[in-house]
Amino acid sequence: MKNRTKIAAGLLATVLVLGGCTVTGVAASDSSTTPVISTSTSSDVTSSSSATTSPTATDTSIDVDWDSLPTTEVTLSSAGLTIIEAGTYVISGTSTGQVVVDTDGAVRIVLGGVTINSSEGAAIQVDNAELTVIELADGSTNTLSDASTRSDEEIDGAIYSADDLYLTGDGTLNLTANFADGIVGRDDLWVLSGTVNVTSVDDGIRGTDSLTIAGGTITVDATGDGLKSSNDTDLGAGQVSITGGTVTISTGDDAIKAEQKIWIAGGTVTISESVEGIEAPVIVIDDGDITLSASDDGINASTSEIITDGLSITINGGSLTVTMGAGDTDAIDSNGDLAINGGTIDITAQSPFDYDGTGSLTGGTVTVSGRQVTELTNQMMGGAGGQGGGPR
Repeated sequence: MKNRTKIAAGLLATVLVLGGCTVTGVAASDSSTTPVISTSTSSDVTSSSSATTSPTATDTSIDVDWDSLPTTEVTLSSAGLTIIEAGTYVISGTSTGQVVVDTDGAVRIVLGGVTINSSEGAAIQVDNAELTVIELADGSTNTLSDASTRSDEEIDGAIYSADDLYLTGDGTLNLTANFADGIVGRDDLWVLSGTVNVTSVDDGIRGTDSLTIAGGTITVDATGDGLKSSNDTDLGAGQVSITGGTVTISTGDDAIKAEQKIWIAGGTVTISESVEGIEAPVIVIDDGDITLSASDDGINASTSEIITDGLSITINGGSLTVTMGAGDTDAIDSNGDLAINGGTIDITAQSPFDYDGTGSLTGGTVTVSGRQVTELTNQMMGGAGGQGGGPR
């Protein structure tokens, strides 16, 4: 039979029909050792996706012919699962172990109603892969949590990938991070679809090189930052892009943070609680519906370890509502330039604008504490000053 798999001793063979292809798979028995599943089909997979595209799990932009790779069905046991060959793995059941990926090929993990409460470390840990797709099966509810301690503290996510990671599907993922972060991609991380609920003792969702939110319904409740890209050593990395989806964030620190750039071009973003709502050296808002509350700065362009000049905030479109707490707070604060060229902006704050470089208001509708304004009044260092302009 095509795409026959080799299975570890003691596992039961089953048959799975997926996408019109019949393949042989396995159902894990309750064994004291972690099942190691390998396939006899080698893979030759490349990835050409970038952070500015919005691929889907089966889109050719990911450049994976999943039909050419084997599909395996696994019912989890307490031992967990180790994947060492490319292919699709359809997973169900309950485990206190881990799902670990270590292969040179592409892996698609379809969660079909899974509960993983790992007692060892991350619930899903990708040590090596060309790329990994985690797909939430239609109508499924999947509950994952990680251990509060682990032997390797570099593995700092409840879902952790050392390579490119895509999250897609039309199911639900409820994720609790007890050690540090919720979902971590050490390279590029895409959230394409699905209902994703993350509760974290530190950051919510972090893509080291880039984080792209292209769709889905995402809720983050984090003690640290909400959405984040943390690369502060490689120029051109450290970027967060939001092009679609519905995002709700409550954090004890920054809601959306990047070490180099944040770009919002669509979607609905609600930040109900944060210290700083949106923070990066360069921030560009082209579109989207954004509502945010913050206790320090609402939108802040500030230096990072790698970007120390050329700071800017540019708003070209979209709908933006900013509500600031009392005290030395700024709704829109750029330690460089500030340009508002379009969009609808509604600010409730004592200090609406603070910029160290040039400031311009050339388009859009800007309302400050109920009054429509036609010019920016710089309120440097949180000092007293007028709110600028008059009603149009």
